[in-house]
Amino acid sequence: MKYFTYFLAVLGCLPVFAYGEETEKTPQINADAFLAQKGFTVWADERTPDGQVEAAHCQAVRLTRDWYITAAHCVYDFCGANRSCVVQFDLAQSPDPLLAQARVHSNSSLRNVFIFPGYNPAQNRNSSFDVALIRFAPGKDGYLFMDLDKEKELSRAEFEKKLPFYPETQAQWNAPAPRLLTFDAAVSARITPPIAVPRAEKGHISWVYNTGGQAFFVSELQHCVSTAFGVQKGNSGGGVFTAEGDLIGIVSMSFQNKNGAMPFKDADGKPLPTIQNADSYFVFTGFSSGVLAFIRSHVPQVRFTGAVPRAAQLTNQKFNRIISALDAAMQAS
Repeated sequence: MKYFTYFLAVLGCLPVFAYGEETEKTPQINADAFLAQKGFTVWADERTPDGQVEAAHCQAVRLTRDWYITAAHCVYDFCGANRSCVVQFDLAQSPDPLLAQARVHSNSSLRNVFIFPGYNPAQNRNSSFDVALIRFAPGKDGYLFMDLDKEKELSRAEFEKKLPFYPETQAQWNAPAPRLLTFDAAVSARITPPIAVPRAEKGHISWVYNTGGQAFFVSELQHCVSTAFGVQKGNSGGGVFTAEGDLIGIVSMSFQNKNGAMPFKDADGKPLPTIQNADSYFVFTGFSSGVLAFIRSHVPQVRFTGAVPRAAQLTNQKFNRIISALDAAMQAS
């Protein structure tokens, strides 16, 4: 399986994180839920003229044993329009010496990557979301198991035999999928803080959280908007979690114009409210009815429940009032 060592020229999708020190105000967060998030690398199943492979690093969250959710912009350039592409997951790796990776191929005859219909990276439409699904279906030869200390490749049976002696790797390998929290598309809702955004990298899980700010699902935009807390530019495709460990959204990418504003349009292209000074906010894809319908069309067994009242409260506030509330929270922090 030497093909796992190809050189990859990364395209600059690496996240930018702001880490904070723990204090007495650090919220209680179910970090075990973050183990369902995995890093992955995606590239087109072809070489550039110089023989290298252009690739992007992103994050994805397990929905079931066989399905992951990520951001459409992570895979769009490589896998869109049924192009042939490769997705390589880091399934388990920690300070322990064991490593587990898997590789999935997708093409026109065997689709394993599904992008939200009509996704357009150059527009923020409330009918086109930055969401994609990856069917985790590696063939028998699609796995790589390693003992890194001995620099030795293992069979799956050998890897699983060693797992009980390495609890961190075992927890990553067996991590259960989180439950999705969904929003009624017709009504805005205030999300109860804190929300947390993890990042998985070489088996290490880190996260940032928004505990003092505010976050909303905005019905006019069909997106979630929060005060910024260090994830505006990154962790693409990763999850937005509640403190209890439920998945409430996906870290997405929104189009900004040259003035730093984030304009939105409805399904017919009619202008909606624009978020000014977009870098001051964290905008992410929540599980509205449209997003949930897309997910369930491929993954009918996905677990979900309403965000209200578990992690959100309905509000009759409109866009301008919501933005004013977010601005006030930022000034108070």
